[in-house]
Amino acid sequence: MNHNEDPTEHLEREPRLQQAREAALMAHGVVIKLKEMGLPEDLDSELAQLCTDLGDLWSAQKTMAEQFESFIDADREWTRVGDQLVDLRASIDHMAWHMKNVRRPMTSITRFAYSQEKTEQEA
Repeated sequence: MNHNEDPTEHLEREPRLQQAREAALMAHGVVIKLKEMGLPEDLDSELAQLCTDLGDLWSAQKTMAEQFESFIDADREWTRVGDQLVDLRASIDHMAWHMKNVRRPMTSITRFAYSQEKTEQEA
């Protein structure tokens, strides 16, 4: 290894299998919670989108936090700074895509949730 190389750099290139598993568990948790609460089948496509986007956002924010800490702690080399800013931008763009896509299914399920609250109050 070159003495100027970051010893943790290879970790950034390896698959984040544990984080992917955790994101899948978070997404699955959304499905289980809402299905156990009685979310109807006609909202299954919205639920699929919601749980996928929320799981990916959860994972992406963890990645971005790690990237940001690495950026702050890294050596003061402009090439390294440029690379880290590109990585941060990719994470931000990824999160922005999910934030945009999560709105429609979240709105549909939110409307259903509030309609159930009214039904519960009337009972």
